Amino acid sequence: MTTLDQARRAVVLVLVVLSLLLVPSVATARFTAARTPQLVVGTARMDTPAAVTGTYRCALPFFTESVSVSVGGFDDAGPAGATYVYTLSGRNTTRSTTSSGHAASLSSATVANDLSATTWTLTIQSRLGSWTGRPWTTTITCPGLGSDSGAL
Repeated sequence: MTTLDQARRAVVLVLVVLSLLLVPSVATARFTAARTPQLVVGTARMDTPAAVTGTYRCALPFFTESVSVSVGGFDDAGPAGATYVYTLSGRNTTRSTTSSGHAASLSSATVANDLSATTWTLTIQSRLGSWTGRPWTTTITCPGLGSDSGAL
């Protein structure tokens, strides 16, 4: 190896060491002023309806029985624009379904009276597009003989 090659290698080595020492100090940055974010992002969730208000009425006309339900409203902290599916079931069958806002009325078709108490189930479930919330459910027990009414 000639003296010129050794000198060239020494100069390259010095340049590499200097670049490793100087380049990081040029590339450092620090933030001097705090700023509040312009956009806050969160997630939405489908909540279960709460504090449901309304009434029910059990009827026994001519050896048949039926129930009608009127939901006056409820609290829902879910996203705006949701619709609600109301389902009234009894005797192991869905008797009435409707989709509405915070209020709805449902009535079962009349069924033969079996002279024993009938338990009806009212379910309210929120929907937004393909999202669904957990359902709110209550049971209504109508007597086998005689009419009845009450609050949900």
